[in-house]
Amino acid sequence: MSNDKEWIGSAFVGLGLAGMALFGALAAASATLGPAAIPIWALAVVLVVVMVRSPIGKAFAQRLGGTDADSSVLAEIDDLRERMAELESHQGRMLELEERVDFTERILARTEPSRVPGGAEAAPGGAP
Repeated sequence: MSNDKEWIGSAFVGLGLAGMALFGALAAASATLGPAAIPIWALAVVLVVVMVRSPIGKAFAQRLGGTDADSSVLAEIDDLRERMAELESHQGRMLELEERVDFTERILARTEPSRVPGGAEAAPGGAP
């Protein structure tokens, strides 16, 4: 038995014990109440059917059956992985651009104002 399937035996034992406890309780109610226990039986049957058809029951059955996740979920996971890789590549490009801007700012800060076109020699208002 593989490690990921070891819980199945315990699940069946648990379900069996729960079923026996429910049946025992219903039998005790029938012995005590007589025909008045019929609505209790009907309620128990309805609750069991609702539980089996609920999302929890379906998920449990899917897990017991060993079926894999839905193909649409797997496709969405693959799409998200591709988008994540694309974002990581964009992040690398963004870091490179930030370094280039920092380098350009340092170069411009070091140059003398007289060497920059329109620097200290330019008249206020931009007129030559």
